[in-house]
Amino acid sequence: MKANLALCFLLLGIFKSVAQEKFISFFEPEIEINYGVTEAYTHSFGVENRNFLYKNQNLGYTVKQIDVSHFSEFAIKESQTIGFGIQYRFEESFNKTEENELRFMQEWEWRNQHENFSIKNRLRNEQRFYASTTKYRLRYELGLKFWLQTNQETYLKTETETLFEVAKTQKPEFEQRATFLYGFKLLPKTTLELGAQYRLADYTQNLGHELFIVLGMEISL
Repeated sequence: MKANLALCFLLLGIFKSVAQEKFISFFEPEIEINYGVTEAYTHSFGVENRNFLYKNQNLGYTVKQIDVSHFSEFAIKESQTIGFGIQYRFEESFNKTEENELRFMQEWEWRNQHENFSIKNRLRNEQRFYASTTKYRLRYELGLKFWLQTNQETYLKTETETLFEVAKTQKPEFEQRATFLYGFKLLPKTTLELGAQYRLADYTQNLGHELFIVLGMEISL
């Protein structure tokens, strides 16, 4: 845990020095509750909070948004699932210049499970509805999960994700994300993840650097 926090602060210092005004940092805690209805169908409920830590060359703690979501997954093969989700983002309450967002999501995920690690591929399509516009986004994620113990109670996870977004009100945008997480079982049915995510936002037009310090709790019922 100490090493993970040290990595986060090291990345924060590096990007603060090189990116200057184009660099933003966030703290993003999340809690997710999963429930298996049948062997082939599970659903989850999540709450996520995003907060500014560094913006406009100033350190501070300011709430940016709160997201609530629901997701349903259906197993179509032993290693493949399809999913459908809905999410609502409350942002206008914290910044009157921003708009709230309603999002619909569809995804296809397939995993290759090995003895000491697993490989995840995820293709997700999203429709993001605002009062002034609608945005369409396509996402592809590749993830690796390495177990650190034979009882599979601690692990390291690394992910990379490519995003493409279009809308009538903007030129097509591309984004690249890289994530590193350390996870462990806090309780028999509760997992905690700590780590960092780095984003190259809109890198073909107006490049921005974003660093997320993330804390996630997953509860399986």
